[in-house]
Amino acid sequence: MADKRQLRIGHSLWPLGRHGSAWRLPRVHRLLEGDPQFYRDSVQTAERGLFDYFFLGSSESARLPARQAQTAEGGGFRAADGARGIGGSGGPGADHYWTPNQLIKLESFTATSFVAALSRNIGLAATFNTTYHHPYTIARQAATLDHLSGGRAAINIVTGRADDAARNYGLPQQPDTDDRWERAEEFIKILWSLWDGWEDGWLINDKAGGVYIDPDRIRSSDFHGRFFDVAGPINIPPSPQRRIPLIVAGASQRSFEFGAKYADVRFIPFADRQAEYYRTQKDLAAGYGRNPDDYFLLPGITFYVDETSTGAHARFREVQDLATPVYSASALGAVLGYDLTPFAQTDRVLDVVDLAAIPDAAWVVHRAIHGFGDEHITLADLDHFVANMPFNQVPVVGSGTEVADWIEEQFLDRKLDGVVVFPPFQPGALDAFVDLVVPELQRRGLFRTSYEGTTFRERLSGRSGRTVSRPATPVVTPELVDAAEAVRRVAAGAALFDVRNTPTDPVDGAVPVAKDALVRAVAEAGIARHQPVVVYCGSIAGSGPAADALSAAGWSQVSHVDGGYQAIRSVVADAVTSP
Repeated sequence: MADKRQLRIGHSLWPLGRHGSAWRLPRVHRLLEGDPQFYRDSVQTAERGLFDYFFLGSSESARLPARQAQTAEGGGFRAADGARGIGGSGGPGADHYWTPNQLIKLESFTATSFVAALSRNIGLAATFNTTYHHPYTIARQAATLDHLSGGRAAINIVTGRADDAARNYGLPQQPDTDDRWERAEEFIKILWSLWDGWEDGWLINDKAGGVYIDPDRIRSSDFHGRFFDVAGPINIPPSPQRRIPLIVAGASQRSFEFGAKYADVRFIPFADRQAEYYRTQKDLAAGYGRNPDDYFLLPGITFYVDETSTGAHARFREVQDLATPVYSASALGAVLGYDLTPFAQTDRVLDVVDLAAIPDAAWVVHRAIHGFGDEHITLADLDHFVANMPFNQVPVVGSGTEVADWIEEQFLDRKLDGVVVFPPFQPGALDAFVDLVVPELQRRGLFRTSYEGTTFRERLSGRSGRTVSRPATPVVTPELVDAAEAVRRVAAGAALFDVRNTPTDPVDGAVPVAKDALVRAVAEAGIARHQPVVVYCGSIAGSGPAADALSAAGWSQVSHVDGGYQAIRSVVADAVTSP
């Protein structure tokens, strides 16, 4: 049992309900987004269900609908879905598919700190945008949250996708995809260098001798990149997790590579060809030298759960029937890739749509049939379903046992490592999942029956220790070379640095520098991160740490000399200065 895979379950807070029409339910009688009692009840319910983490999204802009979007002519409220090209920020029909969730969003770090004080075990994931914020600030905020929550912090990384957010930060438009993710790469390297800058043993606390710290164990970052220059060190001691777990999402190849290198959790869609998607992401992580089992892939799912299957499907229809008051054949046709204009909204889908002609979209119809629990759904029903299905987050509808069956099947088929629960409506949907689904998953041995470990990372990985499950640092390990190879590299253009404590009589062409000043010296010399650098000391015990620090700062072709100074001096002769 100890070696059996276990599900990971998160909760994503949506005070108005994830399904865009849920705010119209009669029992939703107040603005829950700013209600502290709602936040308290939500985090404590998720913790009662032994969830891995509680997630709060964020947004850097408020998007209002056009006036006609809230009228019959505009089609009413529909959930935005930029992933299908028919809504979302900036997409065609964005106003037609507007939902209140796009307008109201509390600041994530502040809200996460609030719920930290109201919980004891659950992980706490705050969201930050690497395009519009500075890594030194985020490093301090995240480390503070980790300290005050007892090691339960996580950070969700986004890079932005809308020009309206860019304009709030003085930019005419958002940077392109490559620039955003390159900036995010620098961002994470800086976070890690700041958090790792305080070595174990920094605290002396010798009251008799009047010595509080060992300053040699607190290192500067000295990071100089395209987007950021950060000196460091951070003014916060190492938090319980030190490197705080990272969550990432995104649909671009750059985001896939970023997650595979850095993230602990990837938030994924759930759609057709899911097993292929799952394998691709795991293979990417393995390609970066990571154990793919330490990279958790979790889709967001809207669960409609009730005591009976009939009750769950009735609740599903209640929410869907509050969606678009005016049927939109053109919008629905755009989703399916099928001309629906000849048909009436009361026509049954399976009578008028040839699913064989839409292999890439047939799954949408199948999921709608599942949701309604009725093969005779109409085009209007399907339109309501599409309006409420944001970003490929499928609904799963049924009794507690049926929902547990679905989760178990996808888990055992290696399509997911767990789920993020997106309550389709509030209140009540989260409680139903905790009370009806979690006990069934526990009975099957698929989910924990108590919290074990102390930190979020320990509970996520299933292992104890601060560093056991950290993603591998995505840098090239410095290469240990013999003296002859070092001389050849220098002759070919590599820069040579002497990091001995007393660098008397250095090798010709070598730049003497203190070990802890090597990164700054290389940067100030104008040596690009792709250019080769050779480091030597009295022995590899001295050159190794210096070379590691240089690689961690971003230099990708670093080598150090086996045998140190004496070895390279014995073979250098005139080779270093030879043409």
